[in-house]
Amino acid sequence: MKELWRRIEWLLHRPRFERELDEELRHHLTLKAEQQGSREAAQRQFGNIALIKEDARAMWTFNFWEQIAKDIRYGLRGMARNRFFSGMAVLSLSLGIGANTAIYSIMDAVMIRSLPVQHPDELTIVNWHAKPDPAVIHSSNGSDYDEPGGFITSPNFPWPAYERLRDHNSVFSSLFAYQGVGRLNLVIRDQASLGEVELVSGNFFSGLGIVPAAGRLISEDDNRATDPQVAVLSYRYWQDRFASDQSAVGKIIKINNVPFTIIGVSAPEFFGVSAGSAPVLFVPMANRPALARSFENEHATMFIDSHFYWVEMMGRLRPGVTIAQAEAELSGRFHQFALASAENEKERTNLPALWLEQGASGVDSLRRRYSKPLYVLMAMVVLILAIACANIANLLLSRATARRREMAVRLSLGASRARVLRQLLTESVLLSLPGALLGLGVAALGLRFLIWLLANGREDFVLRAQLDWRVLAFTLLVALATGLLFGLAPALEATRVDIAPGLKEVRISGPRSSFRRLGLSQMLVISQIALSVLLVLGAAVFVRTLSNLHSVALGFNQENLLVFSLDASKAGYKDSNLKLLYADLEARFRVLPGVRAATAVSMPMVSGWTSSTDIGVPGIPKPAVGRGPKTSYAQVGPTFFETMQIPIVLGRALGPRDADGAPLAAVVNQVFASKYFPNQDPVGKHFTLGSKPGSDMTIVGVSRTARYNSLKRDIPPVAYISYLQKHLKHPSGEMYYDLRTSGDPLAMAGVIRKVVHDAAPNVPVAEITTQARRIDNTISQERAFADLCTVFAGLALVIASVGLYGTMAYAVSRRTNEIGIRVALGAERRRIVWMVLREVFALSGAGLVIGLLCAWASASAIKAFLFGVKPADPTALVASAAVLAASTLLAGYGPAWRASRIDPMSALRHE
Repeated sequence: MKELWRRIEWLLHRPRFERELDEELRHHLTLKAEQQGSREAAQRQFGNIALIKEDARAMWTFNFWEQIAKDIRYGLRGMARNRFFSGMAVLSLSLGIGANTAIYSIMDAVMIRSLPVQHPDELTIVNWHAKPDPAVIHSSNGSDYDEPGGFITSPNFPWPAYERLRDHNSVFSSLFAYQGVGRLNLVIRDQASLGEVELVSGNFFSGLGIVPAAGRLISEDDNRATDPQVAVLSYRYWQDRFASDQSAVGKIIKINNVPFTIIGVSAPEFFGVSAGSAPVLFVPMANRPALARSFENEHATMFIDSHFYWVEMMGRLRPGVTIAQAEAELSGRFHQFALASAENEKERTNLPALWLEQGASGVDSLRRRYSKPLYVLMAMVVLILAIACANIANLLLSRATARRREMAVRLSLGASRARVLRQLLTESVLLSLPGALLGLGVAALGLRFLIWLLANGREDFVLRAQLDWRVLAFTLLVALATGLLFGLAPALEATRVDIAPGLKEVRISGPRSSFRRLGLSQMLVISQIALSVLLVLGAAVFVRTLSNLHSVALGFNQENLLVFSLDASKAGYKDSNLKLLYADLEARFRVLPGVRAATAVSMPMVSGWTSSTDIGVPGIPKPAVGRGPKTSYAQVGPTFFETMQIPIVLGRALGPRDADGAPLAAVVNQVFASKYFPNQDPVGKHFTLGSKPGSDMTIVGVSRTARYNSLKRDIPPVAYISYLQKHLKHPSGEMYYDLRTSGDPLAMAGVIRKVVHDAAPNVPVAEITTQARRIDNTISQERAFADLCTVFAGLALVIASVGLYGTMAYAVSRRTNEIGIRVALGAERRRIVWMVLREVFALSGAGLVIGLLCAWASASAIKAFLFGVKPADPTALVASAAVLAASTLLAGYGPAWRASRIDPMSALRHE
């Protein structure tokens, strides 16, 4: 404590202590001079006075922090003196750090961040895995994912399996269930809208530990078929639609035209258990039959059927129980359940096996879908940051040469090499910290773009990515790491100086072999070029992929097509009333001014969706094991082929006569005709659609093959059937409309909403966009990769070219004397230019070779994102090499031209 007080006293009275220290040193020097008889001899024996002062101060003050403060002040003055250099360095780093921060924010939201619940580390997600298509699963409603080794995994289970695992386990304190049912029709105060709804078990909120913001949450007492129908609002929906009014509790909200009583509001921070999805309403699982589109009582099938896999589960581990222990206990119980539900030997051969995974971050569907693209984007921005660091390190190396005398003076005065290193590294970090601060602005803009990329046109996509304290900590760490990374090598080089030559102010020419010797500066340039090659080549293959996708023949005309969806089944329409409404709207749209043609279809063309079913084709027997003939299908209106401009190559198109009472008719595409009726005229042939009786279809026409669900996938067999006929109990609940307009399609949006509101006030219009934009949304990932890679490649080339220019300009300045002698002896200017450019081409050639080798090694990482092009595409390789050669030539020609213009007399005066 006494020592601490002495140090504080020194800081408070520093001028007095400095005066006393000077007086004491002068007194000792005077005594030495009297003893030696010479002041010079006394000073030599006494030693370095500045070093003695530093040692004395170290005993009295907080020396380390005082030196850091001095280093910071000196570094800031240096930045102010070199504004252009500092500005370029900060700008380069801000782009690299900002891009890394934006990507990390998305990765944190999707893959790292824990759910805002009590003790999220105790949560566990329940899954199963098996070989594809387990026969014991007769039907399912949910997702499954491909896994290595030819397996698939899924989080969906039968309800009886959930009940058995919930009631017979000793590892979970709570096992709860949930299921997202998509966007349903919500009517509040006679205003209709669409909102995401999630079904939950009675112990869902208690199992997660969620506290209500208002009212109460769903409990076990609400989750029986005989209980009143209740709903819980999400906090955000409560703010948006009810202005946080407490009186919202107790009000009635209609979900799919079914009244529900609002009983509470969830916690403000809770957004559901899946990243990317934010339900606005939670309702008890028992209400699923009331909300079913078929408007049938599905309780008997959904809650009893052991072969229908549809519900998802999450459990909270008891204290001290590990995931491995829980899996060991529950896997046996689930195996017994699956074995007991198997009805024959075929179903017993490939039973799903239960496995558990950590659930702290919630459901992993978004992670499975976007983890690889995010890793690719992270690799891109890391390369940009590495190129920026290499470039700044190169510029600092050039500055280090100019500061050789300063370093020599510091070392000659007694400063240790470690002390000078710390000063130089402090200056580097001072460059990186403003870059991080400016990078946060870049990250905020990049975050919006990345969320738009992941949303892929989905209106209901919600991702809680934000610049919170974790992201700020990441940015600070990146800034410190980059500052040390690009500052260390130049600092080591700057302090590796001979004191005697360094104190001389003469200009010393570099060695003759400076162009031939591979120094640190040249290595940095080669590394920048190699990294730039990766990005340029990536940009080339992604641009070619995008070009290939845009050149895919659609088979229909996408121009001037407006697309939007309606789902009247959620507003209470069903059976014949549903079909009549859709037909009436189709007729109203067709006569609107500016509309040339209009049609209805059960799904939009090339939207990434598909609908398929088994078919029966005469002459093709159904196999005893495995799948029989299948076809994709679409329910369409009578003017579908006319509106979409899909030619009929055989027979006729569907029309108004293909309605109720007429024979069931279908138009098939050319793929269907060639696959199931090869070398035959398919018109007049029959097939059965699905397994229901009375679905015998007559082929009345063959259409030209048109893209069905994807630009990338092969076109499947497709059957177009009229939604007006009774081949199904009723048409699809959701119906899309395509309107071909004579002008801008989006200009019709307001008119469309008014027409729909006049015909059916409780039916909202959703997803209104153009057909071209909808198709673009299916390739948004490829388009974003192409755009990002192009921008990154251009930025990398600029940074690498600046680094190459600086290196060559520095090398020329070092060899001014040598070049002057060459010119004086008669060397031609073109030979001087070639001498410099030869070095430029040598560096760029080495970087190109290394970059191509790295690209070849990492080709598998981007292979899945390409279409119609290989990672080592010759055209992309040639284009990349040409762009790189042009960039390096431009960067190197300036120093070469200046070298050829050196005046021999001026150069020789430096000797």
